[in-house]
Amino acid sequence: MRQNWFWGIFLVLAAGILVVSQLGLFSLHIGFWTIVIAMFLVAGFVASLIQLAVPGMVFSLAFLAIIFARPLGIAALAPWTILGAALLLTIGLSLIIKPRWYHAYVNRQEWHHHWAENHDDVESISDQDAVVDVNMSSSIRYIQSPDFRQAVIKVSMGNAKVYFDEVQLNPAGASIVLETSFSGAELYIPRTWNVKTNVDVNFGTVEEKGIQEAQNEAPAVSITGKVSFGGVTIIYI
Repeated sequence: MRQNWFWGIFLVLAAGILVVSQLGLFSLHIGFWTIVIAMFLVAGFVASLIQLAVPGMVFSLAFLAIIFARPLGIAALAPWTILGAALLLTIGLSLIIKPRWYHAYVNRQEWHHHWAENHDDVESISDQDAVVDVNMSSSIRYIQSPDFRQAVIKVSMGNAKVYFDEVQLNPAGASIVLETSFSGAELYIPRTWNVKTNVDVNFGTVEEKGIQEAQNEAPAVSITGKVSFGGVTIIYI
């Protein structure tokens, strides 16, 4: 419900800003599509801030800096310089806040309960081929398949937390396919899984947390797909 209020108010304000900008009431002329992109970047920053998703926060600000480089007086900075700084900042902040994740592991059941109480979009999926589709919201999915083969995780302008700790892998292995844009996603993976990661990243990050204790004889699990303008965190539990 809170997510609906947030996006509802945001879209109403966005409509007003678009109309006012086209009436020439702003002293600074900004193109229509520039305003549209900027508003979604601001929304992505706020959503990431609520979820403490570091990649989403940092890269939203980075792209806003690129778009408004001239008004901000930083036109001398090349876009790749800003993005490089954003990447280093993301890595640094992720290392600093790492202890927060450790405490989340220790108190995982309590943490699950807390999120379930404060989020409307919580669902368990028991299909062999699971589909997680999150659009402009914050969602939690518990994959609980007794014969898991594949999960397709699509996240657009939102945040998703997907738990695989109650999954039994298919003997032939399994795959996790990511399709995320302007979003953050967190995958909670059993540390004993034999995970192979090969994700195409465009203006985003994919990082791993926790210690992987893969068993060589375990079925292989591939994580592939595409991440654009956002971040994915693979957390071994």
